[in-house]
Amino acid sequence: MSNATKLLALAAAALGPVLVRAEPVVFTYTEAVYIDSKEGPLRSPEGVACDDRGALVVADTGNSRLVTYAVREDGVGAGTELKVPQLVAPVRVQLDPQGGTVVLDRKGSRLLRFDAKGAYVGAVEPKGDLPGTFAPVAFKLDADRNVWALDGAGRVVVLDPAGAVTRTLALPKGVFTDLAVDAAGTVYAVDAGQAMVWSAAKGATAFTSLSKSLKDEMSFPAYLVVAKGKLLIVDQVGHGVVVLGTDGSFQGRQLSYGVSEGLLQYPGQLCLTEKGDVFVADRNNNRVDRYTIAR
Repeated sequence: MSNATKLLALAAAALGPVLVRAEPVVFTYTEAVYIDSKEGPLRSPEGVACDDRGALVVADTGNSRLVTYAVREDGVGAGTELKVPQLVAPVRVQLDPQGGTVVLDRKGSRLLRFDAKGAYVGAVEPKGDLPGTFAPVAFKLDADRNVWALDGAGRVVVLDPAGAVTRTLALPKGVFTDLAVDAAGTVYAVDAGQAMVWSAAKGATAFTSLSKSLKDEMSFPAYLVVAKGKLLIVDQVGHGVVVLGTDGSFQGRQLSYGVSEGLLQYPGQLCLTEKGDVFVADRNNNRVDRYTIAR
């Protein structure tokens, strides 16, 4: 080893571990969706789901319906209405890996399932021993089609595809608005009251705090996604998206308040694809905004 190499090694040891800067997440606006195929306008949409097959489903809350679109590289195609009596106030939506859709309807706090053709299948009801009333306020589907529900009773309830209860996990005291689960089975939950994130690894019996309180960085975290090694949090009252590392570290903000395309007013749900498309339900602007991020 040369003297220069030895000096570099000694200097590195003295400085300690080298910190690697987190790769930033940057949203680039591309287009907005306002209407369906019959030019019926969206009204206060709060939910949006998308996948890599080009499917986009919007929970058009103010019109008590879903609207489905086909996403292409050159733009979003015409939207088809899906309206049934059971849909009263759809607010969140997830695409089933087998092509179906699960919707959270705010009216009655019910999870409703639709098949790949858009036909209503029925409500998602827990089967098995589950004390108390099941009243989901948020949910996610994992790759195995399990439903992870944030229950109003202060717990996370996991249901298998047939509805059997497979796990429950008590939430800490707080105002929890959403949850997400990663490929390793770690579940994250966001507390809007403290503006912080909690997590529980697969098999854990309790949540532990992942982040500190981030009240200086976000006003009302309302929706959470785990993707690309990041936590993306929709800050509804702050009209933007907050980016955290999976260790809970703050890594920046994207987007801001406004009525112009590309800006937000009280956003709801966010979805993104492996291709780099991001869609945000821009509630008070009565549209869905499309962005791209680096792949």
